[in-house]
Amino acid sequence: MSEEMKNNMNEISTEEMGSAAGGAASGSYVTYQVVKGDTLFKIGKRFGVTVDQLVAWNNIKNRDLILVGQILKIYL
Repeated sequence: MSEEMKNNMNEISTEEMGSAAGGAASGSYVTYQVVKGDTLFKIGKRFGVTVDQLVAWNNIKNRDLILVGQILKIYL
């Protein structure tokens, strides 16, 4: 993981919600605070997830609109 990713990633909570492997089913996630210049595509690429996953995990209504300071859950 790059130093930039470490600096931008705010790990607040890790949950265990079941025994299924991968993604939201595992329950393990990090939180990420959106910074100026971010897009869902850039965030997804940085963490190895898709825009569709970010939209679903965070109940985003308009995939073209995220706000600086917004907190996103990214499941591992």
